Amino acid sequence: MAVASVAVAAGPASGFARGYVDRLEQAAKEDAGRNDNDADSTGGSRADKSAGEAHDAQGGAVVDRTAQVADAEAEATGAGGATAAATAVRVRSRGLLGALPQGVLAGILCAATLAWGLNRGEPVETIIALPVVALLGVAGSVDAVCHRLPDRLLGTAALWLVVAIVGRSLVRLATIEPAQVALWPASRALLCALGVGAVVFVMWLIPASGMGLGDVKLCALLGLWLGYTAVEFAVTGVVVGFFLAGLVAIGLLITRRAGRKDMLAFGPYLAVGGWLAWLLAVA
Repeated sequence: MAVASVAVAAGPASGFARGYVDRLEQAAKEDAGRNDNDADSTGGSRADKSAGEAHDAQGGAVVDRTAQVADAEAEATGAGGATAAATAVRVRSRGLLGALPQGVLAGILCAATLAWGLNRGEPVETIIALPVVALLGVAGSVDAVCHRLPDRLLGTAALWLVVAIVGRSLVRLATIEPAQVALWPASRALLCALGVGAVVFVMWLIPASGMGLGDVKLCALLGLWLGYTAVEFAVTGVVVGFFLAGLVAIGLLITRRAGRKDMLAFGPYLAVGGWLAWLLAVA
């Protein structure tokens, strides 16, 4: 399972990540181009028309003011306005998504996960965790590169967890455990996913939080993964992730490598927080 997880991260997952970033950049360029065309076709004509009407009705002073307002509107539209800002993609350190870096990252994460889990006598937990850790490594790398968390990577990890949880529940039922006892861990995992996801979703509704919907989905995924063991580990994973992000943000501000208005990718820190919480849960 460890070898397969590393192979997936270095192969199809990293390939998808590179294509995902390329598509984001292409979509942003096309959107910016459309906004530029709209500005060229409508901005000047509206300004001329408004200026002409104002001159006929009220004189030159009003013409100047109307033209200035129209020019300002045209400039904002030409720059892309809110649409361009919302779809703009700033890509940094694209090489991180290469097959070799992702293979090395997944290899380190899976080796540490494997050694820790087997040393604690938890082979089943380790087998389930390995693909999740590998996929979170790729997803966190994408977030670090372009501030996006791909749904396909998070969805694949969630699907694997659902299959694993259902399988474990069926095995527990087959061992003649009471249904309530056998199904409770699965129910707890689902409740943790919904609960953690709902709390972070409320945070996302606050504009100043800096959260994205991808962060909400990632937190729900961590709740599903860690909630199977206990509620406190699901909470710990998210809290540790936010704590790590806060420490890094403070460090960047102190060293002046980032400003107060710069965006910070939460995904890598949430993923690390979830992984550390899993290590604690297995211990």
